[in-house]
Amino acid sequence: MKKRKITRTALTVTLVLALMLPLAACGKTAGDSSEDDTVYSIGFNTWGAGVPIFDAMGDEIAYSLSVYGAETSRVSDDFTAERELENIQNFISAGIDGIAMQIATDPVLSQAASACKDAKIPFTLSIFVGDDDDRAQMAAGNEYFAGAVSCDLYGDGYLMGETALVDGHKTAVLVGGNIGDKNIDLKAAGFTASFEAGGGKVLDAARCTSAVECQEKASAVLSSNRDVDCLYAMVGDYLSGSIVALDNLGLDDVAVYVSNADKATADYIKEGRVASGTGGSDLASGISAALLINYLDGNMIRDENDNAPDLKTSAFIITSENADDYIALFYTDGTHPISESTLKSLVSRFNPDANYETFVTLVNEGLTLEALLAAQ
Repeated sequence: MKKRKITRTALTVTLVLALMLPLAACGKTAGDSSEDDTVYSIGFNTWGAGVPIFDAMGDEIAYSLSVYGAETSRVSDDFTAERELENIQNFISAGIDGIAMQIATDPVLSQAASACKDAKIPFTLSIFVGDDDDRAQMAAGNEYFAGAVSCDLYGDGYLMGETALVDGHKTAVLVGGNIGDKNIDLKAAGFTASFEAGGGKVLDAARCTSAVECQEKASAVLSSNRDVDCLYAMVGDYLSGSIVALDNLGLDDVAVYVSNADKATADYIKEGRVASGTGGSDLASGISAALLINYLDGNMIRDENDNAPDLKTSAFIITSENADDYIALFYTDGTHPISESTLKSLVSRFNPDANYETFVTLVNEGLTLEALLAAQ
């Protein structure tokens, strides 16, 4: 069955729109052929809004989908599992063509995936991709799962622990989100593994329900460990509170490392207040958009085992030497880290040879800061 060319105005997820959208938009079957000018309606969610890193993730997937000519609807989960599931259900009720999901609360994933399967709506996962076992089950039994792309967060933390060791530090404290937040737990485990394997010791960790608690909890853990060499803020959101705590305690000699560097973080790195950080974790969202468009166009990307891809990008280090380049590429109006030509190379409507190896090559070789700059 050939897809219809869709020319809807931008989608708003409301009951009225759900009733107005043509029912024919639901349930495009896997393997349908596609014209190069087919316009899809795609819904995508972010775990929250108003936080730089989450906004950047949303901005990149919106840009990537615009390169592919899609009409998009963007919603925030407001940091709650209930809203996360509700947003996916609303997209399905609205009869959109595909969903680019971020699932930050693991129990929601199986429900969302089953709902998409029942509605015959393809979906991808990015950044927050749920539990490994759940993804494996989807790859085996849900033909509407088009793949997942996430950042290797254990590797992110490992890189920062390794960097702190190379810089000569022997003791560390960690500051980040809730215990039980898998993304934070992975970074903490990675940092601890590399730091302690090299002879360092993680003395303690301050775990917060939100960045609002950061200054208070960072102050407490630092007060108990005044001789510590360095502090690792596991997300840029937890940097400013940590720095205020350090300043208030007069601990000016404590080196600071951070993952998920935002614009403010990069400025701190330029100034020398932060030793180094990592960036690139938001690149996964744009790549997952390509998997979804390929699926809808009938070019389903499959790995060597004929399953939907499960790809992991790697973070890169930001130092005072490359912080300006990072800001120019990631935090300058009108620029996007993955170039339009690179995004187009990932989809069959622009590159008939696009396949799994195209994605693997990009993930393995094309997502360093130097490679991204060279591709602009």
